[in-house]
Amino acid sequence: MSFGKRRPKLSRAQLRPTNPIAIEQGRLARQRERLSRLAIVGLAVLATSMIIFGAGPPFTYRLGQRPNREIRVNVEKFERLNQKKSNAERQLVVDQIAPFLMNDPAPLRDHQARLEDLLDSVAKVKTLEDLPLSLRESWGLKNETFAELKAATDTPERLDALHQQVKLAFGPVLRDGVLGPDSLPRHEESSRTLAVHNAGQPPSAAHFVSRERVVPERVSKPEEILYKEFVAAFTSPRIGPVLFKLVAEKLAHTPTLTYEEQHTARQREEARNRVRDVYDVYRRGDLLVEQDTKIAEEQLILLRLEHDMAAASQGFGERVRRAVSIVILVAALYALIGYYVHRHEPEIARDLRRITAICGLSVAAIGLVRLLVLQPWEAELIPVAIAGMILAIAYNPHFALMVTFALCLLTSLALGTGMSHFLVIMGGTAAGVLTLDEVRTRTKLIKVGATLAAGYFVLTWATGFWQNQPIGLITSDSLWRAGWGLMAGFFLGGSLPFIENSFGIVTGISLLELGDATHPLLQELVRRAPGTHNHSITVGAIAESAAERIGAHALLVRIGAYFHDIGKMLKPHYFVENQAGAANRHANLNPAMSTLIIIGHVKDGVDLGRQHHLPERIIDLIEQHHGTTLVEYFFHEANRRNDNDPDGTTILESAFRYPGPKPLSKEAGILMVADAVESASRTLSDPTPARLENLVREIIDKRLRDGQFDECGLTLREIGEIRESLIKSLIGIYHGRIKYPEQRTA
Repeated sequence: MSFGKRRPKLSRAQLRPTNPIAIEQGRLARQRERLSRLAIVGLAVLATSMIIFGAGPPFTYRLGQRPNREIRVNVEKFERLNQKKSNAERQLVVDQIAPFLMNDPAPLRDHQARLEDLLDSVAKVKTLEDLPLSLRESWGLKNETFAELKAATDTPERLDALHQQVKLAFGPVLRDGVLGPDSLPRHEESSRTLAVHNAGQPPSAAHFVSRERVVPERVSKPEEILYKEFVAAFTSPRIGPVLFKLVAEKLAHTPTLTYEEQHTARQREEARNRVRDVYDVYRRGDLLVEQDTKIAEEQLILLRLEHDMAAASQGFGERVRRAVSIVILVAALYALIGYYVHRHEPEIARDLRRITAICGLSVAAIGLVRLLVLQPWEAELIPVAIAGMILAIAYNPHFALMVTFALCLLTSLALGTGMSHFLVIMGGTAAGVLTLDEVRTRTKLIKVGATLAAGYFVLTWATGFWQNQPIGLITSDSLWRAGWGLMAGFFLGGSLPFIENSFGIVTGISLLELGDATHPLLQELVRRAPGTHNHSITVGAIAESAAERIGAHALLVRIGAYFHDIGKMLKPHYFVENQAGAANRHANLNPAMSTLIIIGHVKDGVDLGRQHHLPERIIDLIEQHHGTTLVEYFFHEANRRNDNDPDGTTILESAFRYPGPKPLSKEAGILMVADAVESASRTLSDPTPARLENLVREIIDKRLRDGQFDECGLTLREIGEIRESLIKSLIGIYHGRIKYPEQRTA
């Protein structure tokens, strides 16, 4: 490559593109970028509006709440199932279904046949002793009874008539049967009526029988109805009681009824199903909850039914009006945040990825709020708290407060809560966000969680007393909210590494881990380029002080300084701090080639950083710490050689400049100046305070005139503060020492 004389520097007007195609392409690219941002925000507005709209207006009442006004029915009417009355009606019908029993009269007919045989036997003999002994004993016959029976059967006509009367007397008991001790289960013992059908007949042919007729205890008693019916069947008033006395015990101990459980249960279930539910009707104006009265569980159910009826009765026009109003409110809040970002957070405004992440975080937070509010745990504040703390860690507390304010308003809008709920969430979250400045320890987030808990606890009690809520409800809410606030700190601390990866956040914890001396890159830097490592440590110290002076991210600057020259380890001996008295390798190289080697350490450093997964903010510092500055030594050396070469071509200054970009953050600007002044200070043979001060002023003024600070956001006042800090730090490094007298030998 050959170099000639320098060409005159082009004016700004000449540097602007004159190609109309390039101008139009640039305009279209900017327009597409703006449309992409608007599209992302528009989608976030629609998603948030849909979440807030939900299934209808929110239900705002809670168990134990004490309303400050009467609550009356505000719909035409609504009905509520009265389960108690419905069950009572069904039970009344079920109780009317008698238990079904099957009657097997065969044992009773056997008794009837034996009694008739006894009558025939008595008619054939003259005395009691003429009867067989077994017959006498089985019936327990005595002379008096035998005489009555003999008198009633003394003629064939009277015997035949008596047979007919016996059949008639056994008719009721054969029809209705006799209960046994285990014929009915315990739960049916209270039934006063029984449905009895004979064996071989369907249950539908059953007839109803009073329980007193078939109970064994009543069957054998003379004063009961069966006795009266039995005796009434006989024409002779004397023979009926005699015969009943003979068969009473036998009938009482001969059960014939069997309980039909399945058919009884089926009939009762059918009867139960035929009974309709009983509803209580509430009409417009009916009082549901009195003023200053705690809402009980029963009242809460009525309020929920009234709310559901009101939501269901909304017409299409009402739904559209509500949807439009929600979209307008949500869009206004997003527009407010967008205006704040445009005015105060330009780094976010020009980064589509950050805008997408913030919109996604906001939509996710509101979505989780709607899910968590379905549970009575007061956990809806967790998404808002975590979102606010994530933004405070990723950006700054002021921006986090602005988004938190919008999320709290959206939460109140979604849940339909009042000012008190907004104050609790906003106040408690703001307390945590404002204390979240720098996360350098794991306990920091736990302390912030404790601050959240204290804020929620105090504000819940304050708003509870303000609204005259019951002490029990205030206590429950305050403890739940305080617990969730503390849990938010623990949750964020445990998930911090995943949040850092997802949102590209670099916290103090991760920076401190990067700055550990055991990091592979730093260890390799010490081994290969010890001079560069020493230079990086010194730059980190003075840059950190300067960053603290203007309120920049001091820890980021210091850790970035440790890594800013890691690219030099690939060709360490081409950099003067690593030559350690050895021959200068640039002596025999063309200045242009030396420049390529020197500026190449920036690209090499970026590649090494990405290979070792350094955070993007550290890689940005590596890439920007030289900006587009001029490699002055080799540029002047090229000009000197060109002046001695009559055939030389023009030296292009751009060939001796770093590729950039210029510093895009205050931290990158600080690191650029700290790196330059530390390197230059080592060239001073006598680094007195005055020389150091002049050196720092000259380097900063040169960078300022070169436009290196145009895009980093540093003001002239901040640049002055940085200059004073660097001067003070360098004077401290090169401070004088007391000269000790030479040690004398003994």
